[in-house]
Amino acid sequence: MKIPEEKIQEIREATDIVEIVSQYVTLKKQGKSYIGLCPFHTEKTPSFSVNPGRGFYHCFGCGAGGNVFTFTMQMERVSFPEAIRTLADKAGIPLPKYEADDQKTKEIETLYHINQFAANFFQECLFESENGRKVLQYLKKRGLGEEIVKRFQLGYAPQAWDELLNRAKKSSINLDMLNKSGLTVPRKDNTGHYDRFRNRLMFPILNVSGRVVGFGGRILSSTEKGPKYINSPETPIYQKGKLLYGLFRSKSGIQRVDRVLLVEGYTDLMQLHQYGFDYSVATSGTALTDEQAKLIRRYTKNVILLFDGDSAGFSAAIRGIDILLDNGLKVEIIALPKGSDPDSYLRKEGQEPLQQLLNTAKSFLDFQLDQMKDRGKLKTPSDRAVAARHLLQVFQKIRDPLERNVMVKDLAEKLNIEEGLIWQEVRNQKKQNVPNDSQKLTTKGSAGLNAAERGILAMLLENDKKWFAPIFQFLKPEDFQNLDARTLYQTLHQEYLKKGEIDSQKILDHFIDNIGMTRYLTQYLSEQIDKAADRYQLGLDCLLLLKQNKIQIQIQEVREEMKRIKMSDRETSELSEKYINLKKDYNTIKREITEVWEKNS
Repeated sequence: MKIPEEKIQEIREATDIVEIVSQYVTLKKQGKSYIGLCPFHTEKTPSFSVNPGRGFYHCFGCGAGGNVFTFTMQMERVSFPEAIRTLADKAGIPLPKYEADDQKTKEIETLYHINQFAANFFQECLFESENGRKVLQYLKKRGLGEEIVKRFQLGYAPQAWDELLNRAKKSSINLDMLNKSGLTVPRKDNTGHYDRFRNRLMFPILNVSGRVVGFGGRILSSTEKGPKYINSPETPIYQKGKLLYGLFRSKSGIQRVDRVLLVEGYTDLMQLHQYGFDYSVATSGTALTDEQAKLIRRYTKNVILLFDGDSAGFSAAIRGIDILLDNGLKVEIIALPKGSDPDSYLRKEGQEPLQQLLNTAKSFLDFQLDQMKDRGKLKTPSDRAVAARHLLQVFQKIRDPLERNVMVKDLAEKLNIEEGLIWQEVRNQKKQNVPNDSQKLTTKGSAGLNAAERGILAMLLENDKKWFAPIFQFLKPEDFQNLDARTLYQTLHQEYLKKGEIDSQKILDHFIDNIGMTRYLTQYLSEQIDKAADRYQLGLDCLLLLKQNKIQIQIQEVREEMKRIKMSDRETSELSEKYINLKKDYNTIKREITEVWEKNS
């Protein structure tokens, strides 16, 4: 069954939305609301507002909005049931076990269960088997103590072909789902399955909520055949490009120091945490993606790339700088000495030398110019022109215009190119990137009708019951031209029919998976009707305008038709009769609405 609605309401009432949002955003009280910098887009002036009284947030800059459940979903990238579970845990409210109604959610929950089962199995094998204890000794030699091993839930996959498979069978785990999780692989002769990970050090991969979604397995001996690392295949809960290894453990550290160290591998990350750099995350050797940049942006705008300068991962990260910049992130870079990675550097040099290196991190501009110079690519005027054009294209990704302008000036000085020529190239690149007219968005609609729709919806959301009956009596969803307004009106009407009232916080739950509608609704909630406004006149004017609109359009069409037709050319009595009847309908509706409205005032 679904989580009972009364349980959701209990969690909502026990949760302080300001407290939850404050874990990600610095908020300041302003009247009855709290404001801060929006976590969903880059801004310098706060436009993100949290209203604790009505239990919602809304950004007047990018339009993001919702309640405490949608905020948790967006920040943690989890489903609605997971957001409920997360907030229930924080509030200390036990949740009944339930089965998801839809097959997709049920499948996802099963995959989470299987991955956690496997993580527990691998941990057991590491700490309780003879071979596992040998692996612990190997980790100790690599400088990883038992505390950090347990913190990151490391495990050991036994050498046998089917030990995990057999344990899963004994635990009545669905074998088809086990295979779908990627933990087992079908045999080519279709005679069954075998374990994907065998005789490997296992790194569980957690999502931002701390749930196991996949695994990385490292080979334990250089003499063994096979790749050094193998990872779980992509599944409905594991997409490598949407995750950063260690982020769940690093979130609080990143927020504390307001920056993140981005490294390449699992052991690099663990060693950094062990030495106190608990604001580190790892890319796991992949090229940076837009989703990963957005994950980082939730917690900080400041990124330091820390890699072995000769590694493939470092090259991939450098290529991904424009993605970081495009997401409003400030990028600095440190290339460790040749042959060193964060893991080996820390074990050899210790914490303080690395801290000193971090204090000397270079901007991506200085770093790339140094790289070009070392490779002999800045020797001639032609070389410098090519470098300038390349870097100016990267600069276009920088969202802060002031920062971008400073970097343009800096580039001109460092390449010894006249600043005016650099700005001319900036203008040329801008012209090339101007969208065609066909790409520009246009909006249509009547301002008066739009205002009337907004007025009616705002009155309904105030939950003043005396206006419900006349509004719902006369207005139908099709009377709304804006499709979002029509959808919201339908939902409000259904809520009224079921419960006789409209709770704006519960209405937000209806659109929990519809970002567009949550934004639309929280905008209404943010723009409350002035307390001094005359609700009687406002509601009546809006209702009449919406209800009479279609008739008014028909009357105007008949008028225009009558103008086009001359008396001598065609009989107009039919049109005249139609015109008179439409005017009667118009006046009748006005009278009926006004009478009912007065009775309810």
